[in-house]
Amino acid sequence: MIYNHYFADRIMANYSLKSIFAPLPVTTRGQNFHLQTDPKNEKLLYCSGPAVVVRDLANPAVCYTYTEHSGTPTAACFAPSGFYICSGDSHGKVRIWDTTQETHIIKYEGHGLSGPIRDICWSPDSKRVILGGAGRNSRTHCFLWDSGSSCGSLHGHSKDVNAVAHSPTRPFRAVTVSEDFQIGFHTGVPYKFVKTITAHKNFVNCVRYSPTGANFCTASSDKRVLLFDGKTGDELGEMKDETGLAHKGGVMALSYNTAGTQLLTASADKTVRLWDIETGNCVSTMEMGAEIADQQLGCLWAGEYAVSVSFSGDIKYLDLKSNSVTKVLRGHQKSIETMEVKNGKIFTSSFEGRSSIYDAETGEVEYFTGASHKNKVLDTKISGDTLVSVDLNNKILRTPLSSCEMGGESSSVPSNVTFFDVHSGSGIEVYCCDKALILFKDGTEVFSKDLNFAPNGCTISPCGTVLAVGAKEDPKLYLYDIEGNSLVQRQEISLSAAATEIKFSPNGKFLGAATVGRAILLLDVEKSYKPVQHCWSTSSKSISCSFSPDSSYLAVAGIDTNIVIGNTSKPMEPSIKILRAHPLGTITRVRWLDEKTIASTGSDMQVRQHTISV
Repeated sequence: MIYNHYFADRIMANYSLKSIFAPLPVTTRGQNFHLQTDPKNEKLLYCSGPAVVVRDLANPAVCYTYTEHSGTPTAACFAPSGFYICSGDSHGKVRIWDTTQETHIIKYEGHGLSGPIRDICWSPDSKRVILGGAGRNSRTHCFLWDSGSSCGSLHGHSKDVNAVAHSPTRPFRAVTVSEDFQIGFHTGVPYKFVKTITAHKNFVNCVRYSPTGANFCTASSDKRVLLFDGKTGDELGEMKDETGLAHKGGVMALSYNTAGTQLLTASADKTVRLWDIETGNCVSTMEMGAEIADQQLGCLWAGEYAVSVSFSGDIKYLDLKSNSVTKVLRGHQKSIETMEVKNGKIFTSSFEGRSSIYDAETGEVEYFTGASHKNKVLDTKISGDTLVSVDLNNKILRTPLSSCEMGGESSSVPSNVTFFDVHSGSGIEVYCCDKALILFKDGTEVFSKDLNFAPNGCTISPCGTVLAVGAKEDPKLYLYDIEGNSLVQRQEISLSAAATEIKFSPNGKFLGAATVGRAILLLDVEKSYKPVQHCWSTSSKSISCSFSPDSSYLAVAGIDTNIVIGNTSKPMEPSIKILRAHPLGTITRVRWLDEKTIASTGSDMQVRQHTISV
């Protein structure tokens, strides 16, 4: 999608969103996670952080996100027509929006429940929507999607409703399951409560109708999966193995195949099982791992694709014939704090310490393993063929880019690190700590210098002889000469606003910085760091900046969700503004992949790539 914007000087800049590398489902231990698909079984639909995510099942790198909810999206479902998606959020608000247009025009908005919505389903004629979740008075709601008018009453639960299901054929039936251990059976339309089924002895986590409407199944934390008649709600049987249960742990989710003859179940016992509906026997069991992160909280059988979601958020593609995992979708579940790029790879780290490598073309992700960071990663830099990273515990790890094993070489600094920078050619690393600068060379600390100010951003010149350091509280920039194994202050520069991230241009001619104000800093190095007059600005605090590889452009981004790009050779030309580059999240890092492609990360857990042309 290409956006065209006319600026004051009638210069038109074109930019396009090249790709979105989607976040993983944000999971909660012990709580099921609902995956959904479209009527053609081509899309994967789920909620993650501030976004509703729609991914192509055949090519998961092809995706789009919907970010118009005021609350955190918690449930979403395609209409049987495929033209609309109904999504609900943590405030109980419902939005129904178009899937055929890139603008995703809103068709209906209203309050469904007074608490978070946990599950959504449509009637097969795409006219009615049923909600289940939390609330003070009602935990279910059914309405006509085009008017919002109620079309009956679904009640009978004393605790939160975990899932809802609607029969795919007439006569219409609706089923609700809850944390009160009960199953609610309703007829329609209008929907009326018929009976409560008390067959389970623990939370009932999921209910789904067979595609034929002949029956429906329920999954519960009591380790059982029960089968019921789709029209009467009478119990027909149970999926169980030699122990008399479906799984060794709570059953979190289930999904039918398109013929309605087999069933896929996901459990907290870290397994996914395939069942034969007619006999109730287990066909196969797939072990998904041995760690807590391998607990299976959701599953989906969409045509030829079978997938499950782990507590870690990883989405695994399952080959039910060979009983194996064929593909794993990886990514982040929390805010991405750092990013660096090199040779078509994007290196990221998130708030909880998860470090990943994205392929910029395919979107495939690998995790760093080994002695990885256990908490928030503050900053990362690439020094030659080594990734240097430092975390909240001031632990420094140096990882070869050729390996996914972190922690081959580590060290630490004595006080809190804010920023650091490296110089590849000389092996120099400089860390900004609490009123101190610490100099490392070839992985060993060689010099420490106390300061009378709290340092923030820092950068080393391309030639490796100059260090620029910004003050956290004062709008000043301090320049140091790197002389052997020491730092010698040589200049102090007053700025219009305190700098956050500071960068030298690759050719060494400019120094740019993001600032706590609306100003963008650009200094001419060859003119004794004299400020370059330009007309660029942001609408709020900026956090990250980056020069293009040819030093022609400076990109700045921050909490206003926009990326501002200025031409360093024509500073009085209006900037290119990529509006709402991350619509509902602060942009934490911006980096250039090449002269025309920018990668950005944010608190929305997404990695986005943007292409610009002037």
